[in-house]
Amino acid sequence: MILARLSNAIREQNWFAVAIEFVIVVTGVMLAFQITAWNTERQDAARVDQALERLQLEAEQNIRALRQRMDANSARNADQAVMVSVAMSGELPDEDVDQFERAIAQLMYFSRPPVQQSTYHALEQSGDLALIADRELIVEINRYQGRIGWVENQHGSFRRGLTTFTDTLDDFIFHEPTGDPAVTRARVDFDRLNADPARRSALVQIARMHAIFAHYVTQLEDHTVQLCHRLAAETGRACDEGAEP
Repeated sequence: MILARLSNAIREQNWFAVAIEFVIVVTGVMLAFQITAWNTERQDAARVDQALERLQLEAEQNIRALRQRMDANSARNADQAVMVSVAMSGELPDEDVDQFERAIAQLMYFSRPPVQQSTYHALEQSGDLALIADRELIVEINRYQGRIGWVENQHGSFRRGLTTFTDTLDDFIFHEPTGDPAVTRARVDFDRLNADPARRSALVQIARMHAIFAHYVTQLEDHTVQLCHRLAAETGRACDEGAEP
């Protein structure tokens, strides 16, 4: 319709009408572009809101998982303190038997930090993270991911370090079967343990490595809480730290 009127106005050399039709066409195109831009901005804003909410949920899950690990680490560190005391004294009081055996049984149990990154990676791959306009928030999110990567690298280093003690442990620790085929009971040959200071030193070093890595987990939990509250400031929903997973 507009093109037909514009064609007729040109043939009739009605330049005023031509100008009017031209303005109408340009205005319509500009308005269409503006509406498209508004729709895109609104959709992007919605995607950012969803991304931040999902990241906050993942941070909350990580807080709960890390706190469970911290509780387990505290109990393990207490058991290993008893283990070190027994190893250095060469005596095992009856009241320390349970803690000592638990510590021995868990010497080589050294798992990764219990954190999830699936939401972050999915948002990164989809490009939704790039839509976040707050550069400081992006820096904080990336810094947190870097912290996770560093802790996991430390885990790998510590795990390799623990394997160096395997032969030493085999010299004085053996496992007995129990009523459960999947469970063994750790036993210690005290004569062999006490005969070589290197064996006692191995227990001390392993306990030290566990304690250091437990501290890394505590630091990661603190960083996770900080990120969760930072995200909460954006989503408007308080960071839920206490609910059970």
